[in-house]
Amino acid sequence: MTLVPPRSTFAALVAVALAVGPLRPSSVPTQAEPAARPARPHGPDPWTRVWSFDRSTHVSVIRARFASTTSGVPIRYRWEIRPCDSDAFAPIDDASETRDDPAGLLVLPRRRTWFVDAEGCALRLSVTGTNGGLPRVDAVEAIEGARDVLRSATAEGDPSHALNDGRYETAWSGAPGRGRWSITLALPHPERVDRARLVLGSTATSVARAGLGRNYAVARAPQRWSLAVSEDSMTFTTVARGESPLVRRPMIEIAHPRPIVALKLVMEGATDDTGVPSPTAAPVVRELSAFAADDAHPVLVEPWVLSVNANPAASARKGAGGEVANDAYFAKFLQIRFAALHSGVARDDHYARRLGSSGELLRPEDAPSDGRALESIEGDDPALGEAFLTASWPPPIAVLSGSNDWEYARRTAPNTTGTTKWNPLLPARDGGMGALASAVKRRTVPFVGFCGGAQILALLEARTDGSGAEIDAVLRRNTGRPIRGFAPASALIRAWPGEGRPPTRVVFDGTDSLFADLASPSGRTTTHAFPQSHLDLVRPEAFLDSGPLARMRIVATSQFCSPAVMASLRPPAVEKSPNGLRCTRVTEVFRSRDGAWPVIGAQFHAEQRDFAAPGDPPEAVADARLFVAATYEEIVDAYLRAH
Repeated sequence: MTLVPPRSTFAALVAVALAVGPLRPSSVPTQAEPAARPARPHGPDPWTRVWSFDRSTHVSVIRARFASTTSGVPIRYRWEIRPCDSDAFAPIDDASETRDDPAGLLVLPRRRTWFVDAEGCALRLSVTGTNGGLPRVDAVEAIEGARDVLRSATAEGDPSHALNDGRYETAWSGAPGRGRWSITLALPHPERVDRARLVLGSTATSVARAGLGRNYAVARAPQRWSLAVSEDSMTFTTVARGESPLVRRPMIEIAHPRPIVALKLVMEGATDDTGVPSPTAAPVVRELSAFAADDAHPVLVEPWVLSVNANPAASARKGAGGEVANDAYFAKFLQIRFAALHSGVARDDHYARRLGSSGELLRPEDAPSDGRALESIEGDDPALGEAFLTASWPPPIAVLSGSNDWEYARRTAPNTTGTTKWNPLLPARDGGMGALASAVKRRTVPFVGFCGGAQILALLEARTDGSGAEIDAVLRRNTGRPIRGFAPASALIRAWPGEGRPPTRVVFDGTDSLFADLASPSGRTTTHAFPQSHLDLVRPEAFLDSGPLARMRIVATSQFCSPAVMASLRPPAVEKSPNGLRCTRVTEVFRSRDGAWPVIGAQFHAEQRDFAAPGDPPEAVADARLFVAATYEEIVDAYLRAH
């Protein structure tokens, strides 16, 4: 089986700017019609704007840029499409929002992206409320994607079209215990199909591995599958096979496309609801789509997030609920943060429902959107490597979590009651996550790391033999000392909402796109609004041209000033302080300079908390959220550039 990204030809891009002119040349002519009657902010009468296409267009992505973070951003709105044979607009699924009017200042990102599936001749934005004042839209892009030719197909044994209706929430399910299942889709007329995509299994889950930790698994997934095509509905030729139940979203390239009238999906064996193979189980297929060879547009489907618990299994075992609760703990933060940016993550709230208000492990009922856009895997899972990450399209947004209570060391020493010593650069068979190094270095998927996850991204970038020598080359204590044994309290940097500690002043590059919303419009380059809690840092000197992180660059820093800071440090590791204390330079944010996908590390916990700090302007309370939003939009930029 050949698993490939969708074709790179990017034939139709609609780019319409409302205030600043076209963002880029448009190959699908459009016309922006005048706005409707003046809007009353937060009132019942909608503000509308219409963009007309000169032909029927399959819109796969809508992107908008607003003028400000503090006013004019819609909070009650919907995107609508008008079919070419109608004068009426219909709402687009997963492209609307309803929020209550803000009691005070509501700060929202200026850039938004919606992944949609809509066909028509005109697009309309209807707004009934903003975070202040009239809508202020700077630019809109509508990006055309490939049409799924199976939408009009009829599926044998699937009268509801759950298999090919394009919706994750409606799924085809096999009869339990059969051992072999087959479903055929008949096309209304011949099509030269050269790409197909599957979404398999009911949801991602995990199963206990021998000893410590849990392994990634998929519930109700076929153990083996094959896809065949036919030119006459009688003779079928196999074009792809899958041998692993762990790959949920394969994209298949069909060599030598020819006119076909039917596709057949055959499955053998299945996992049960816990992800374990069972003779009484039945597979679930969420989606089956196919695309014509003469359709030059890219296949654009919503991204998904993979929460990587970047901790040794022994530390994950320690708390109440064990590894399951610890995995859910880190995934829950991502669900809450990304829900405001990604409608699929907003619907896929399984991990948020898995933990109670005090962190207790719950058993929520299954929901139709479980596993749609957010999954979890442990960092030392043997499956977690470049092959796993690149087997799906799109590849996951891999987010490495913050750290539990453990210490870096060359030799791993698990401890389920005390503090574990861990070398994350070891292979999975030795309890590490070193297999990720090739994916990080090759930039084969987007990576984001927070706090300890950022430090591990830096280590993976620098990994040579995994012996642990890389730890001293890349990391050190906040005090400047090498990492040995257990850190003293004097090395702790902590600024957390509600604790009353002095916040950390972070200086950022206001010209970098990750901080554009923080900097605008005042040109601000500092913030105290990032929650911090760490004992170690990524060495600034590692980013020099001769350093192990030369392919990365620093875009935000802070200072740690203390009598405990080593006097022997030299620039760029140390900075002067006005009060005479010695100060280490702390790498707060770094990002890759090259590659198809971004690698972004943040020493702070933007994924977990907002932080209102004295001395910052009122809008800075949203700095953490805006940073996460900008990171997501950077990844979407890379996704669209891949085509």
